[in-house]
Amino acid sequence: MSMIQSKTVLRPFLCFLALLIFSGCGAGGAGLIRLRAENWQPTPGGSIQASDLANPGSVVDLDGVLGLDGEETFWVYGVEADMGVGTYEMTEISFTGNGSTTLGSAIDFGGTTFGSGTTLDSALEATVTTFHSKGALLGVGPVMLKYIWGVDHLVFDTTLTGTNPVNPVIGGGAEVVSAHRGIDEWVPAFGLGAQFAMPIGNDWSLELDGELSGLWISYGDIDGTYEGLTLRGGIRQGSGILFGAGHRSLVIDVSDDGTGTSADIDLGGSFLFVEWAF
Repeated sequence: MSMIQSKTVLRPFLCFLALLIFSGCGAGGAGLIRLRAENWQPTPGGSIQASDLANPGSVVDLDGVLGLDGEETFWVYGVEADMGVGTYEMTEISFTGNGSTTLGSAIDFGGTTFGSGTTLDSALEATVTTFHSKGALLGVGPVMLKYIWGVDHLVFDTTLTGTNPVNPVIGGGAEVVSAHRGIDEWVPAFGLGAQFAMPIGNDWSLELDGELSGLWISYGDIDGTYEGLTLRGGIRQGSGILFGAGHRSLVIDVSDDGTGTSADIDLGGSFLFVEWAF
């Protein structure tokens, strides 16, 4: 196993071990282990920018320039467990978008120039993997307030490929240029949440849950703000299956000095979900 592969395997394990050691009272729900699947349709917004040496690069709009419209639907998976000394959650939120537009004006991305009239194909991959510990702060009747802390792994990869006609009148062919930039960082996260549960009939209950986590980041090469909001509501049968709907929003405004890349991205959208408790 290579050193890079070893680090990829070791980091999640160390994250989980740290959460296990330093957590307090749990803030879980039904059962000891909960598996969750969400059918999420986010709409991307915002912009990206990639510099090269002294050139800051163009601010590239995700919708107007890259043509990313968020029409695809993605699956989000999470697992949450009550371990006696705390509640632990791991969730992977992944977005992949592809777009194609014709540039009305030239842009610069990471030192590569895409001229006016270029047919631009874009691919954006954004993944946030969360390793969170949750604990109870205060309980008032059916409402419980909770704290959240842990680490998140942020990965953004952007690839732009442009086809620029060269002397099309005289059949001069076409020029193809491409550029790729990314952000790959581990950052700490802190937050608050609240959950509500109330019986609504024979062996049925209503459950509501909301969490807001993130922070002002100034860590290593990365600097900026990162915020994740999740709202869920559903009906649970007994202590087993829960199904419902929710909304998730990721607002990420970060710059990475190591790669010269900055991203000001908002991924938000509703989802349907199902959760199995054991």
